[in-house]
Amino acid sequence: MKTCEFGVAGGIKLNCVDFGGSGNPPVLLIHGGAAHARWWDFVAADLIDRYHVLALDQRGHGDSAWSAEWSYGTRHYVADLQAVIEQLDLGAPALVGHSMGGHNVMCHAIRHSASLRAIAVIDSPPNYPADAVAALRELAAKPGRRFDSLEEAIAGFRTIPADTIAAPEVLAHVAALSFRQGDDGKWDYKSDRRTMIRDPIRAWDGLKEIRCPALFVKPEKSVLPPGVAEKMVEQMGRGRIATVPASHHHVPLDNPRGLAAALRPFLDDVFA
Repeated sequence: MKTCEFGVAGGIKLNCVDFGGSGNPPVLLIHGGAAHARWWDFVAADLIDRYHVLALDQRGHGDSAWSAEWSYGTRHYVADLQAVIEQLDLGAPALVGHSMGGHNVMCHAIRHSASLRAIAVIDSPPNYPADAVAALRELAAKPGRRFDSLEEAIAGFRTIPADTIAAPEVLAHVAALSFRQGDDGKWDYKSDRRTMIRDPIRAWDGLKEIRCPALFVKPEKSVLPPGVAEKMVEQMGRGRIATVPASHHHVPLDNPRGLAAALRPFLDDVFA
């Protein structure tokens, strides 16, 4: 595994993790809100035998830079995705996104599906409910919790939403990579809390513009209302659906092997 860094609009430096598989078909993994690229560690391990697997730290997350002025709208993330694909010379990759990352992938594909091999979206809404956007804004306005040690930070790590059945060792692994130490010795989350101030694109009406193959990955206990995933797939001309058992919203943590098992047949088909 190696990392690379490159610049995008606004002078922001983005970090990308290369899990391996160079020379194989490219698969770019996009994490959700308040997460980071290393959430994909346990999924990537089951894909690199057939695919060149990379994961992006989106702006304001993980080891990518924060913006000086707020620029964390869907439009900013979509522009970054295009820059990443071009700068890494990925050609026509498959994009896989979870939660907010899946929303960004859908919005990117609405504009650029002709240059993508495929997309996979994991428990992501096409439109964000107004109450969810408001709740995230309220959360962003509150100061983040700080910790006296990395051990204390790992013990205090929580996902948003909180429901998860991830194995303790998986949670401890991603938690250990979710914090950085400040000059005063305290440990803080790497994510910029301003990323929770969302300015999402309403993508529902644009789903019909996604021409590339599209997979919606539904956890056993999805955050979406019943029937929404199926209606989304109907809108996408080449859409299909897969369900991952033993999982809540945070599928890459709850059941990484089950997620990889759902992705592999789809990727094998589109890259055949």
